[in-house]
Amino acid sequence: MTRYLFLIFSLISLQSCGQATKTMDKKATDILGSLYKNVRNYDQRINYQALIAIGGCNYEVLINDYPVDRYFGPANGSMSGSTPINIAILKSGIQKWKIRIYPIRERKEVNGAVTLVPQQAIQPGARVEMTIEKVRFNESGDIEKRFGEVVKFEAPLEKDNNNGQNRLGAAGKPYIEYNGTFQADVPYTLVGWENSTDLSNMDPAVIKQQLLTQYQKYHDWLNNRNLDQIAEAKLAAETEVAQAFFYDKKTNDTFTSAFLKRWGQQGLEMQPLENYKVAIYGDGRIATLIDPVDNGSPLWGNYKTGENQYKNNTYLLYFHIPTDKKELEVIR
Repeated sequence: MTRYLFLIFSLISLQSCGQATKTMDKKATDILGSLYKNVRNYDQRINYQALIAIGGCNYEVLINDYPVDRYFGPANGSMSGSTPINIAILKSGIQKWKIRIYPIRERKEVNGAVTLVPQQAIQPGARVEMTIEKVRFNESGDIEKRFGEVVKFEAPLEKDNNNGQNRLGAAGKPYIEYNGTFQADVPYTLVGWENSTDLSNMDPAVIKQQLLTQYQKYHDWLNNRNLDQIAEAKLAAETEVAQAFFYDKKTNDTFTSAFLKRWGQQGLEMQPLENYKVAIYGDGRIATLIDPVDNGSPLWGNYKTGENQYKNNTYLLYFHIPTDKKELEVIR
């Protein structure tokens, strides 16, 4: 009888858990499933994308001092790809771009553990190229129309007197920065972080503590699969992202589905918040925590995919303090 009762209670518990999961999924969908309804000027949509080809180094690409692409790790060969950047363009006008170049990182054993250690200098074989293109995508996600390139950059090379081969002109340094501007014309204006509190005027210890409080909150939400609370906290940020990327219903549905899967990952085991430092972006108005080894997020967890097989989910969050507030809120 005892075993029978245990099975009944276990079944009821599983059913209750399943019902709670469905309820939270529905609440999150209700919150984020209609973002497209607030998108303006869909028929005038303009998308800017950065075509990045960087090799032999580690890097971070920023638009208006907001990170849109980065890589920190071993570098064998080159990396290339297309990155949408509207998320960092708040309104029409002159936009700033910046490429930060660092030495590659090597896997080494330090104090009995394998970690990534940066080399002392950027190698001569490093290459840096970036093109920013103005386009319009159709509803299928394909390019409908090209309006031309607004940035075309290639880091200067020079002849190596020893072997006659081309080498990166600024090689040998521990850090290189390239920057410039371009004109963007978008049919929207986002509040973003433009008028947010300048965090450089605040006590760094206060910023760090506020960030830790926010990260611990999201850590607990992820651990408990509180999707409705995550969705509510991210609503303002996701509303801006929907406008910047001109969501239609199909795109919104795809986003919502991905959100439920990623932020509500079944079987996710969150790892302790550790090994982090504060990073400031957005010309002093955005703050986040990053892992000093790979510049990733310290907010992560793993889940089982098979016998002794696991995958990781890492969650990037960027915070600001709105003009009329005193505490950090998520902005991207």
